[in-house]
Amino acid sequence: MDWLDLSFLKKDLKVGALIEARGLTKKFSGLTAVSKVSLSCERGHIHAVIGPNGAGKSTLMNLLSGELRPTEGKIVVDGVDVTGYGSTKMSLLGVGRSYQRTNIYPSLSVLENCNIAVQSRLDMSMQFMRSVNAYPDVESGSRRVIERLQLDSLSYKKASELSHGEQRQIEIALALATDPKVLLLDEPLAGMGAEESLNMIALLQRIRSDFAVILVEHDMDAVFALADTLTVMQNGEIIESDKPAVVRSSPRVQEAYLGTSIDA
Repeated sequence: MDWLDLSFLKKDLKVGALIEARGLTKKFSGLTAVSKVSLSCERGHIHAVIGPNGAGKSTLMNLLSGELRPTEGKIVVDGVDVTGYGSTKMSLLGVGRSYQRTNIYPSLSVLENCNIAVQSRLDMSMQFMRSVNAYPDVESGSRRVIERLQLDSLSYKKASELSHGEQRQIEIALALATDPKVLLLDEPLAGMGAEESLNMIALLQRIRSDFAVILVEHDMDAVFALADTLTVMQNGEIIESDKPAVVRSSPRVQEAYLGTSIDA
């Protein structure tokens, strides 16, 4: 058995949602940041979440990844109630995440960054400074991820030498290196130019079939190119959730965006 193939730890994938939020609420003192939010995503689908700044999108992602505990409600991953689990346990159960800000080691190569992510999935993160030669399968796992994303040419470049768009693609590689079944992507196209955005959209289209993807994004072109389901939040609540074409024409959504077209 391949040491890095952890599929023997998993149940067979169920038909239906791989991740569900059921009535999630998060309160900070007197402020309700997320209120009774329910959504789900199945394998092969991308569920995009949009909304004005302060709508509760980042708090929702922190709840789903285990970085925050909900005040009320449940989180279910692959049929298992994981409410209250921390981020480390959520990662081990197959929930991978990328962040708004890059989370890579700039002085290390792309391959070395991926090695660290693979090691963390194998619960060896406390030993990440040991030579990779001590864990040859770690590097082979990293190479598989890099090849899958067609980023082979970047393997030996230091992260600090990469363009912003390339760094954001490496963030996706790091999330995949943790062997997830659910991907939580927090503004993966933030700060990108037109060409970089198209490259990221193409990358996400290549990998989408194997994961349930929840995507928070402000780039509406990307959202409508990628999303199977689109949820709109405002003031911590869901105001619309449907197919993108339906949401696009919703009066409630137009109002949330201050009367402007969400294509703008």
